[in-house]
Amino acid sequence: MKCIAVDLAKSVYQVAESVQVGRVDRRKRLDSRAFAQYVQEQLEPVEWVMEACGTAHHWGRLMQEKGHRVVLLHPRYVRP
Repeated sequence: MKCIAVDLAKSVYQVAESVQVGRVDRRKRLDSRAFAQYVQEQLEPVEWVMEACGTAHHWGRLMQEKGHRVVLLHPRYVRP
């Protein structure tokens, strides 16, 4: 299963895609509108990993409605 890690910020979201554990295959910088389109384009089930914050819950609900798996991490366990 493809894993997509997202760093949610105010205006630009950082996205890292990984098919193999421990290896980043592609990185993207997207604004909120482009990120919403990117989420819609993911047709197969994907594991989304995000730091738990206010907007992460919003995005997580949208992703779960599409059949994706969402993992919200406590900020203590997120490192740059």
